[in-house]
Amino acid sequence: MSSPPVDFLQLFFIFSLSVMPEGYFLCERSIIMALIVRPARETDLPAIGELYGTVCDALQGKAYNPGWARDGFPTLDCAREYLREGALLIAMEGSEPVGSVGLTREPSAEDGFENAPDFDDKVWYLHVLAVHPAHQRRGISSLLLSAAEDYSRAQGANTTRLYVWEGNAPALRAYEKSGYSCVKRNVDIGLAGFGLPRFFLYEKPL
Repeated sequence: MSSPPVDFLQLFFIFSLSVMPEGYFLCERSIIMALIVRPARETDLPAIGELYGTVCDALQGKAYNPGWARDGFPTLDCAREYLREGALLIAMEGSEPVGSVGLTREPSAEDGFENAPDFDDKVWYLHVLAVHPAHQRRGISSLLLSAAEDYSRAQGANTTRLYVWEGNAPALRAYEKSGYSCVKRNVDIGLAGFGLPRFFLYEKPL
C-alpha cells in the first residue's frame, strides 16, 4: 500500500505503548517521515553530545543564545546526568539523531541553586531541548515536548516545568505555543556570573 502524499509537513502520529527496561511506560510517536522519539540509551550518549555541540555552534552570535557553547554547556556530561537522574529522550530520523530533551524530578540535574523550589513528586523538569539546526521548523520540538509530557505523566506527574532565559524570545514563544505559562519571573538560577541573571519559570498542567 502506498504512503499518503505529503504536500506540507503534516504529522501523522502512531501511538504504541512500550515498556522500557526500567519498567517505565512511554508513548512512542512516529510520523510518516520515519521520525521517532524514544528513550535514549548509554550508546546514544556520544551522538547526543555531538548534537549539543552542533546546536551550540549554530547559536554563536545569536542574541537569543542562552549561554550555550561547545565544551561549555550543554555537554555529554549533561546528557549522562539526565539519563542517570531521570530520563533522556532522543528523536531519530532513521539512524540520525535530530533532537533530544532531558527530564529530572529536580529543577537542576547539576548542582542545584539557591531558593530552588521544594521537591514535589508530581512535578518533572525539562532540560536542554535541542534540535539539530538542519532539522528545525519541522515540529520536532513539539514532538519532543509531547513525548516528555507523556513520560512525566506515566511517572505520576501532573505538571511539567522548565526554566527559560528571559532573552531567549524564540524559546519563550515556542513554549507558550505548546501550552506552557509563565508562573514566575526574574528567577536567579545561579548563572548571573555567566551573564544570565534572570530566568522565567514556565509550567504546563498535564
